[in-house]
Amino acid sequence: MSMRKIADQDLITLYQGGNNQAFEELLNRYKDKIFTSIYLFVKDTETAEDLFQEVFIKIVDTLRKNKYNNEGKFLQWAMRIAYNMC
Repeated sequence: MSMRKIADQDLITLYQGGNNQAFEELLNRYKDKIFTSIYLFVKDTETAEDLFQEVFIKIVDTLRKNKYNNEGKFLQWAMRIAYNMC
């Protein structure tokens, strides 16, 4: 089965079980939206790139520690982290 057809929550569960490809799929799904929202907030490419990296480090840390609260809304959660970091 293609990773593209797997729901976000299932990808998170796979990632927490050690499947790094599952996280890559999540990143690929949402990186453009998250980066764009950060860029529109800070209006500077370098700053946006730095914040984007920090956001995904925070997401990885949270997922690895199993502290992600599954409400079926990964994108909204990730965007809230991005907004708070801006």
